[in-house]
Amino acid sequence: MECDLKISNPEILGTLNLDCERSYPTPYSNSPLLPLLILTLMRQRIAPKTAKTIKTEYDYIVVGSGAGGSAVAARLSEEPCVNVLLLEAGKVPPELSDIPGIARSFFFSDIDWQYRTVPQKNTGKALINRQSYWPSGKVLGGTSVFTALLFERGNRRGYDDWAAHGAKGWSSQEVLPYFLKLEDNWDLDFLANGFHSVGGPVTAQRPGYCSEIRGPLFEVARRMGYRIGDSNGAQQTGFSDFQGHMGGGQRCNSAEDYLAPVENRTNLDILPNAHVTKVTKQKYLH
Repeated sequence: MECDLKISNPEILGTLNLDCERSYPTPYSNSPLLPLLILTLMRQRIAPKTAKTIKTEYDYIVVGSGAGGSAVAARLSEEPCVNVLLLEAGKVPPELSDIPGIARSFFFSDIDWQYRTVPQKNTGKALINRQSYWPSGKVLGGTSVFTALLFERGNRRGYDDWAAHGAKGWSSQEVLPYFLKLEDNWDLDFLANGFHSVGGPVTAQRPGYCSEIRGPLFEVARRMGYRIGDSNGAQQTGFSDFQGHMGGGQRCNSAEDYLAPVENRTNLDILPNAHVTKVTKQKYLH
């Protein structure tokens, strides 16, 4: 197949690392349309700018840029009087990782820690050495770069159980305002039920693809008396029309959500390829 692409700004092709993109076993690795596909993905920033140099001293050092690290670094650096360094063992993710349906193409790669569970005693009989594979992101954005994208908060009873066992402030009613604060929901029908919000850093949207069996499946469920609803809404049991952690058809990883919008803060340095192996604790002397 031959393809003659005409690009108004051909210099931008020089910024593409096509060899890196082709090194992953995606369905598009050998496609002549790969450069054009990557250019369309670049309408959304996949990662923030990273530091070329770092300071000699910081008020806070955050290790890891996954869902926790990205949020913590962004929030801490809101205070201009403090300096924050974010260290990430992995590199900037490939542009193709923003395609929601090809997450498994990045398993067992250089952006995956390739963890396995310890051998299991009571399960995993069909697995080699009775170990399960446990993909974890070694990349800017962490495991959010290749998760299944399901936008789920968890069951409210779990939070209430935590609070009942002494986790003060962690009941479902107490954590709901924080879920609402982080959310930017793009679907009006979800927003209407009062359990969602807009304006936060984390985008939620219903996938554009709709399986042919979705409609008949929901219809059968209704006839059998099951509820069709929002698993993050008032009632969490039943069949759910799920949303994904995506926007405009593209994956949204944690570094995109929290770090890219604040990449120009002079008090925040983001350093990839910085593997922390040890934390030394010293007593501070006044």
